[in-house]
Amino acid sequence: MSRHKVAAPGRRCVEVGTPVSFEARTPQVTGLVDGRVHLATDDGTTGCVPAARLAAADGFEALGQGAPRIPAATARAALPPPAREPALAWWDARAQAEQW
Repeated sequence: MSRHKVAAPGRRCVEVGTPVSFEARTPQVTGLVDGRVHLATDDGTTGCVPAARLAAADGFEALGQGAPRIPAATARAALPPPAREPALAWWDARAQAEQW
């Protein structure tokens, strides 16, 4: 999934974790992939919509902030020892991939 944000003119950015008002519902953004926004509601309903359609929809509004970001050092320190080493390897591999 993409780490990118979708921005609508005059409105806040939408990113993973952001609740939105769209088509008389209040889903949460669960992913941003290839110009499409994946949405899920509390009752388990999911859907996917082109980002341009979401941003242009009547009544669309970003209702809150995305999922809170936990500092990497804090997250690593909180891991139990057996899980810490694989997680550190994953973080290192991800950091290297993002440099490309």
